[in-house]
Parts: sequence; C-alpha cells; structure tokens
Amino acid sequence: QKDPVEIRKIIDEIVQFVQRSVDKRGIPVLKPGVQLVNEVQELPIIEADAHKCAQVFFNIITNACKFTRKGQVTISSRLDSERKWVEIEVSDTGQGIAIEAQERIFEPFEQENNSDSRSTEGIGLGLAIAREVVHRHGGRISLRSQLGVGTMFTVR
Repeated sequence: QKDPVEIRKIIDEIVQFVQRSVDKRGIPVLKPGVQLVNEVQELPIIEADAHKCAQVFFNIITNACKFTRKGQVTISSRLDSERKWVEIEVSDTGQGIAIEAQERIFEPFEQENNSDSRSTEGIGLGLAIAREVVHRHGGRISLRSQLGVGTMFTVR
C-alpha cells in the first residue's frame, strides 16, 4: 500500500507518544535524565505505506530510549540537494552495541545478549521488522555504534 507520507508528522506523533508512555511494568519508556530531542525538519511528502513507516520509526526510537539511561536520544533528518532521498537518523547516548552483535540484531528474535540489554523487555523482532520494511520500500537501514558511547541508526 502506498500513501502520501509526511515523515515529520509521523516522527512528531511518535515523540509525543514516547514521552508519555510506560512499559508493561509501569516504568516510563523515556527514563528520567534522558532528553528526547526531535530535530526533524520539514521534508517532502514521500510515497510509502504510512503504517509501516510509523512502525519502523517507533521501533527504532523506542529501542534508543530503552537502552539510554542518561543523556539524550536525538532524531534528525537530512534531504539531499537534488531532493531524491530523505535520511532520518536516531542517535543516542546509550550503552552502545558490541561489534559482533551489530549485524545479528537485525535478525528475527535476536538481541544483544549482555546483562543490561537482557534486563529490558522485548523479543527481538523490532529491528528485523524495521529492516524488512525499509528494504521493501527500496531504502536501507544502517547503524554505527561504540560501546559506552552510544548508537546511531540511519534510515534512507
């Protein structure tokens, strides 16, 4: 299904939702001391499945919040000079992802398996779904991460 999609509007709604959300245990998704910063600029309308786009960004943003105990989660955007592609970056000051886990976390039912990450909820489908949806839309998803510094996911 293809719809006219306003990425900025989707991100705005997700940010507002996450700022008010709690997990199944009643714990806020956005931890005290973590700032959620939305720097997404006005972008052209794209043709995509609006629901699936929302699912992708919800999964990435909530993961960033889940694994960030202090600092911030920042969502930003970029548009190439020829207006051919849109890029959304979600960066955090969380625990980071070990190099050996960086490809595996995109596989279904896989999660980074350290004690901090296993203390959070989830079954390991969010990033697998995100990658599949992005690929089906002709895009790509990538990550850069450093343990103890944070992670940046880029969707183009």
